[in-house]
Amino acid sequence: MLKKKKLVITGSEGLIGKKLVKYFKTKYEVIPLDIQLGHDLTDEEFVKKWFKANKHIYGVILCHAYNPIPKKNTKPVSPIEVPLDEIREFLNVNTVSLFSISRQFIKNNKGGVIITVGSIYGTRAPKHHIYKDFVKHIGYSISKAGMTMMSKYLATYYAPHFRINTVVLGGIADPKQEASFVKNYSDNTPLKRLMDIGEIIPVFELLLNEKSTSITGTEIYVDGGWTAW
Repeated sequence: MLKKKKLVITGSEGLIGKKLVKYFKTKYEVIPLDIQLGHDLTDEEFVKKWFKANKHIYGVILCHAYNPIPKKNTKPVSPIEVPLDEIREFLNVNTVSLFSISRQFIKNNKGGVIITVGSIYGTRAPKHHIYKDFVKHIGYSISKAGMTMMSKYLATYYAPHFRINTVVLGGIADPKQEASFVKNYSDNTPLKRLMDIGEIIPVFELLLNEKSTSITGTEIYVDGGWTAW
């Protein structure tokens, strides 16, 4: 029996991470990393020690992120009123920690695949009118945009040994979402709906495939056509 290749999935206990772990564990030796499992991925020393001790990894899917659920009955906060510490928190988790992990993976392996999970709000400004009593945090957009450029930079610098790409996701259906948001979001998407979590799988399969030898330094959108308008 052939030994399965090692695949690290960060944010393994989140909505996206759980789906990816469940699907890919039949194809790879999946190694989950998540704050809920005691892995602080914002701790540089932890990341250094972990990758030094865990080598011969084929790929890393970076899908951990700071994206707090809006609290009900709270006053919307304008970007000009946002505390800078909140911006730093988004950047620390969504950009800096992904860079930290990426470089330690590259440092401790001879080649491989990195997939970062982006957001339509890292490439387009949010359509503020679809939210009720809520403003999508500017820190999320800034940090996701920075993450995408980080992926491009590393992809060009470390080619051809490492292939690095970003999967840009649109809205995923979740039972916790309010009906008004679901309607407003759907009305602004060509497919007229949020996507099912299972619809994200094919693009990750493509990017992990060893035959995808020329796909690097780019973004693949899975957003129901949201960014086409």
